[in-house]
Amino acid sequence: MKLKVLNIFACLFIAACSITSCLDDETVEYDFSQNASITAFAITDSIVTYYPSITASGKDTTLSTAVLGTDYPFIIDQLNHRIYNADSLPVGTDISKVVVSISSDGYYVFRVKGDKDTIFVETDSLDFTNPIKFKVLSQMGVFGHTYTAELLVHKQEPELLNWTRMNNNFSTAIQAQKAVYLNKTIYVFAEQEAQTAVTYSTNGKEWSELQDIDIPVKADYSTAMVWNDQLYILANNELYCSENGINWTKVETEQTFNSLITCNSSKMIGADADNYYIESTDGITWGRQALLPESFPQSPYQFASYSLLTNSAIERTVLMGYNANEEDTTNIIWSQLSNETEWSAMTYENNKKLCPKFENPTIIRYNDALYAFGGPAVDGGEVDAFSCFYSSTDNGISWEAMTENMLFPEEFTNLYEQAEGNYSCIVDKNKFIWVIWSKTGEIWRGRINKLGFKKQ
Repeated sequence: MKLKVLNIFACLFIAACSITSCLDDETVEYDFSQNASITAFAITDSIVTYYPSITASGKDTTLSTAVLGTDYPFIIDQLNHRIYNADSLPVGTDISKVVVSISSDGYYVFRVKGDKDTIFVETDSLDFTNPIKFKVLSQMGVFGHTYTAELLVHKQEPELLNWTRMNNNFSTAIQAQKAVYLNKTIYVFAEQEAQTAVTYSTNGKEWSELQDIDIPVKADYSTAMVWNDQLYILANNELYCSENGINWTKVETEQTFNSLITCNSSKMIGADADNYYIESTDGITWGRQALLPESFPQSPYQFASYSLLTNSAIERTVLMGYNANEEDTTNIIWSQLSNETEWSAMTYENNKKLCPKFENPTIIRYNDALYAFGGPAVDGGEVDAFSCFYSSTDNGISWEAMTENMLFPEEFTNLYEQAEGNYSCIVDKNKFIWVIWSKTGEIWRGRINKLGFKKQ
């Protein structure tokens, strides 16, 4: 109905309710609210989501699934009179026929469309491909502010790992390398004939000139580590630290080292010349712990440290290194909690979901899971270089090859061969995975789409 007709009816209703009645000299008066706000908004039914797939014969097809509307709560911005879902609906969601419920503190909710207002009916399906406007008629017959309601839909597949090749000036002279991440900066330490050299970048595009680090004896590039907002590296079995990667200071400790193994937020862990593992909370005073088992992996080490979901004060460190057992076709993962004094091999009898024995392996903690990858599987393995991620959601006990969403670019297999197996990988604070290739100087950056989504 038209607005002017509605106003007439509203006035008649108010006038009728305002008539006083007298009984025993008592007067009854009716007070009507001027409130005219939308107080709740929700999708009441399921919505169809369409997504691409492949048939058994390899042909492209489109499948559909139902999205439960109540799983997507709405925010009502009373200041700007805007209504929207806090989390965007999945890619491919059809929002052309949506049933919603609207609550208000007024008398009626109206849909505003051009110069016509129509009473909102909750059983009607609405087309939200464009925002829809609503307003409320108060009990006093006055309309409130106009609200704009919209259904937000992701334009990217949330679970998809999306990769970008970065344009950069990264040195093509780099051979063996190791990358670490500190204070929004990527540092790449490179093996050179006389001394380990370093280059760094804050954006992955512009890189500093490759230059030798300031240590009088040759450093072992593979031991570079970040701990307590400092860079650490071993040179001639001694420990050095730096804030910028160029200028280094010898740590005044009596401890000599065979290797640096891991670290977490509270301590560094290494190994001494007798193969006992040692740890320190300040880098100066080191305590000898248990003798490392004969089957313990050899350097170079890859590790991930993260807090337990059940107790944030305790961290788990998961370690991967070189498995020297030529008869073993798997890469055994080792683990230690920050309140423990021994390492444990994450292996169990009859476990058929083990991690392949990658050449030049990498392990990262990402999207609440562990991911392992690297060169081709050695000693009888049948996995090509960078053919897929292997994922573990149980702290490294069992592993599954990822066959969708979490995938590498096809170029990575060739890049690995061109680099002769030399590459580095880090995860930055914005949840980007960086892979840096030697010789070609190519740098790729990837992130699961949903990890970059912001609340609207």
